[in-house]
Amino acid sequence: MKEKIKRILFWTGSAILSALGFSSCGDISLFPREEYGVPHGEFRVDIDVTDESGNPLKDITVSPVLMHPSGSDVRRENLAAIKTNDSGKASKTYDIFWVDNVRVIFEDTNGNFAKDSADFKPVQTKEGDNHWYVGEKTISGTQKLKKN
Repeated sequence: MKEKIKRILFWTGSAILSALGFSSCGDISLFPREEYGVPHGEFRVDIDVTDESGNPLKDITVSPVLMHPSGSDVRRENLAAIKTNDSGKASKTYDIFWVDNVRVIFEDTNGNFAKDSADFKPVQTKEGDNHWYVGEKTISGTQKLKKN
């Protein structure tokens, strides 16, 4: 008799615990969905660099610097510098989500043009999904450099 009660308790307990385990994984509309990870998004740079006459400049180093809300420069290692192509365009997408103000530094490594910088306010170009993906922000424009 004792053995039969033990067996019944064992199987009943197993069934209850299994049911609880499966129900914890199900979709219960009263609770928000479980999410793991960190927020992510894209930051896109799309800038044309020209001389004062409007001619495109090749091989200009374009370095985006994230500006902290306090006003101090916060250079992020994952924001690598970009070189302009033959048509003077510097374009790159970074996998980063925190972008409010950006200062871009323009530098000619050949020394023909003066070093310059400009501040940009990113524009939301792709919306997020109201979960971990925050969307895409873009800075774009044209920067004219002066000859040395």
